Amino acid sequence: MTDPSILVTVPSLDDKSLTPPGKESYYVLFPTPNLDADIDWKVTGPKYRDQMIKTLEQRGYTDFGDSIEVEHLTTPLDWETQGMERGAPFASAHTFFQTGPFRPRNLAAGFENIVFAGSGTQPGVGVPMVLISGRLAAERILGKN
Repeated sequence: MTDPSILVTVPSLDDKSLTPPGKESYYVLFPTPNLDADIDWKVTGPKYRDQMIKTLEQRGYTDFGDSIEVEHLTTPLDWETQGMERGAPFASAHTFFQTGPFRPRNLAAGFENIVFAGSGTQPGVGVPMVLISGRLAAERILGKN
């Protein structure tokens, strides 16, 4: 991506016990394609990591790369090892036709007693959307929707 959205969290700001005194812990999430893409993540992962650091520094995280003492890089290969289909922890891709109302419905086609909830179904990814998906599933089970 030429201009990716990036999620940066700093859990040590809320819980000082996560790091030694004077240190901080960052979690940085960059978008990646699933394993259907023709990418050798063993080769590309470290290169993409360097690109991520450069992007963070361009966006104001001055000297971010030089300040790293310990790091762990996770790629779609790691997600697949953890049981996530095709190395995709967030289900469908974030393309226009795989978001919101275009995401798979929460009813299983051909079955009246299977209802889905989670980021892989409507309305989509993120804690609020997953909670809404659970509410929609419960409403369907209770016959309210």
